[in-house]
Amino acid sequence: MSVARVLIEDCRLRILKTLKEISDGRMGEPVLLRVLRAEGCPVDFDRLRADLHWMEQNGCLRIERLPTERPGDTVWVAVLTDTGSRVAEGVQLINGVAVSLVR
Repeated sequence: MSVARVLIEDCRLRILKTLKEISDGRMGEPVLLRVLRAEGCPVDFDRLRADLHWMEQNGCLRIERLPTERPGDTVWVAVLTDTGSRVAEGVQLINGVAVSLVR
């Protein structure tokens, strides 16, 4: 497995764990990006959106796309699903997300 693949899978797990820590399981992408960078995850805006989209397609979360003051622009809010919560806990495995070692 390549280093790049390991980093992507780890960042996806970190996203799920971060959402799990929040009482309502929701977080906007600007704050999520700051949290991930503070934890040492090498992610930029485009990579974050790609990962959020991938995780939505795989049932880990859903994305609420909210309009901003700029016409045509949206901010994404990631909302943890039950599947994503189980993956964050290490109870369920999804290929493409690192395995949580903490249960």
